[in-house]
Amino acid sequence: MGRLRIYLSPSKQPGNYYASGNTNEQKEMEDVAKTIKKILDEEYECDSILATLTLELGSEERAKEAKEKACDIYMAIHSNAGGNGKAFGAVAFYHKAKKESRILAEYVVRELNACCPYPTNRSKDVLDGMEAFEGKGYGEIRVPAMLGMIPVLAETNFHDNPAVAAWIVESKATIARAYVEALAKTFEIKRKAPETIKIIGSTGEDKRFYRVQVGAFGKKENAEAMLKKLLDLGIEAYVRYS
Repeated sequence: MGRLRIYLSPSKQPGNYYASGNTNEQKEMEDVAKTIKKILDEEYECDSILATLTLELGSEERAKEAKEKACDIYMAIHSNAGGNGKAFGAVAFYHKAKKESRILAEYVVRELNACCPYPTNRSKDVLDGMEAFEGKGYGEIRVPAMLGMIPVLAETNFHDNPAVAAWIVESKATIARAYVEALAKTFEIKRKAPETIKIIGSTGEDKRFYRVQVGAFGKKENAEAMLKKLLDLGIEAYVRYS
């Protein structure tokens, strides 16, 4: 497939209000998508394209933009409702004609549920996105697939659950990292060389930044506890599993 081009399409539903945080689905998922793009651009050997946020979903505008930009993967990023405030867990939809679509959907659900402190209560969390609407399917599954892309539509978790809504608002960096891990594992995307990252400053001189490892942990929960402490201090950090 060569160097992957990943299209990130966050929700455009400002009327879907969160049960906590005085916010809505569009704002939170746009923030997650922007963070995913930042991580991919800085750390991985791939190209990421954030949707033009004024483009519509149902009118197929974003899928056509993704095709025009020669994207291989169409990642739709949403959060869920309809659980009467009691549902927990990620849900992802795939296109059955695209083998990698289901694999990516499975990884997305696995990674999102792993980082959420509230265990999923979904009986089914990876679903055929073409079974919706009497076989017409979700537009963000159907159209990208028709245009030759690998689509997944992910519902990050249930924003009508007050506890989950608060978690999403407070954990967008962690959530973005889960999406990145799913993409990297599905398509075996290589990391950029971990040596020096060179940045040219406004005066023209080179500025060099070096990575600092805080520690290594035998238990996942200890690593994630340290990650939360660093993020709470405003320090950009992530957990890397080896």
